[in-house]
Amino acid sequence: MVTCAVLAGLTHVVVGITLGLPGVILPRLTDPTHQDLFLNTSQVALFGSLLHVGAMAGSLMGGILNIYLGQRVTLLLAIPSCLVLWLSMSFTSAVWVLQLLRALLGITQGFIGTASTNYLAEVTQSEIRGRLMSFLDIGRQSGILLVFVVGCFDLTWREVMLVCGCVTTVPTFIGLLFLPNSPRWLVTRGRVKEAHDALIFLRGPHYDSKLELQSIVDHFNNDTVNKTSTMKQMKQMREPNVLYRLMFMAILTVLAQFTGNVSIVTYVVPIFQAANSTLNSYGSAVSIAGLRVAGTLVFMLVVERVGRRVLMVTSCLVCSVSLLLLGVYFLLQNTGIDVSNLGWLPLISLLVYMPFVVAIQALLSILRSEIFSTSVRAIAVSTMYVVLYISMFTVAQTFPIMTEVIGEQGVFWTYGSSCLLLALMTTVLLPETRGLTLEEVDDTFRYGKKIVLTIPCPLNEASQLRLSPGASASVSTVT
Repeated sequence: MVTCAVLAGLTHVVVGITLGLPGVILPRLTDPTHQDLFLNTSQVALFGSLLHVGAMAGSLMGGILNIYLGQRVTLLLAIPSCLVLWLSMSFTSAVWVLQLLRALLGITQGFIGTASTNYLAEVTQSEIRGRLMSFLDIGRQSGILLVFVVGCFDLTWREVMLVCGCVTTVPTFIGLLFLPNSPRWLVTRGRVKEAHDALIFLRGPHYDSKLELQSIVDHFNNDTVNKTSTMKQMKQMREPNVLYRLMFMAILTVLAQFTGNVSIVTYVVPIFQAANSTLNSYGSAVSIAGLRVAGTLVFMLVVERVGRRVLMVTSCLVCSVSLLLLGVYFLLQNTGIDVSNLGWLPLISLLVYMPFVVAIQALLSILRSEIFSTSVRAIAVSTMYVVLYISMFTVAQTFPIMTEVIGEQGVFWTYGSSCLLLALMTTVLLPETRGLTLEEVDDTFRYGKKIVLTIPCPLNEASQLRLSPGASASVSTVT
């Protein structure tokens, strides 16, 4: 399972590089003195946000591919496509072609996001699922760090693309060839024998794979119908319980993107330049990216000890304070107050903010894969990724506009308020899913955390109750 987690994490290194790329190459692409492509303000906004437009389409198509081909095969199609697009971008000679290729790269990112998340959720054991799924976020943050480090060298933006694209895709593709398909996906396709073989590969020969396999098969068969096609999954998504989960996750996803994570990564160097910080902008960007990786590593160690709800609320509150302080700095600067003695504040605020905002994103990534049942997970998670990328597009596209309209302080105060709302929703509505199997999480959302049964029976007659996993019950007897 650890090997699967590492290789799934490598697929997200590709995603992280794609996300972090504008943060280091936009200063080169917007420099009119360079004898190469030049982007104006509107083209800069498009370059930062078109990736997410493509990712919306990729998430939908990726969900369909996940149903029929499985997550592993979907990844094996997406990774080589990334390499081709990176090479094409590095040699393009027209701005519109660069923008188009950036959108197409977003489609492959949509494939990778849905497939790798679902795959890792379905192959890991409940006791360590949160910890192993953190490898996805470690990979993504490592990709951002890698592109920031490469951007510090005296390379052209074309050379940055060549280095980052080639280094990450080839070893990832080779590693994926040796992994099995998801046992849960194989069960949905009726390939139970292959599912058993996959479990033996994942858990080892001494693990009782037949017991886990039977639990997976029983839970799948106990759904109202076997959802082995796209239309059947979409039909089940109209059920009230599934709709509630979709709406709940959609709201959390939108609020999480308005914590500023995407816009700060996308425009990190321009933000430091706007702050007139006395520190080197590129060096500060690398420090922030390094802390994102470190924060994800710490998250991996504590997520199965502390629990989802406590981590989410704590992270949101810390992020809110950091963003409010950053907004105060820009308010002082924009009102003409001398802030030369506070040049360290933007970096310190973001250094505190970064490890906690990546914890928020990591938690939501885990929750997206946990709260939906196996019978609808492919389409439901794809739908959530569409919401995610719409939110990311909106945030990346509106950041330059919001900066002009309400100033940097208004932008960061808006992001801080979103953190507070996210903390409130988590406190009120999110049940704890730590340590539960995917089937138990499904039952928790389907039936609630407590079931009260009233059973007519003789006072001294022993009764046996069959309860859903993870649910507690109180029983009253009636004579």
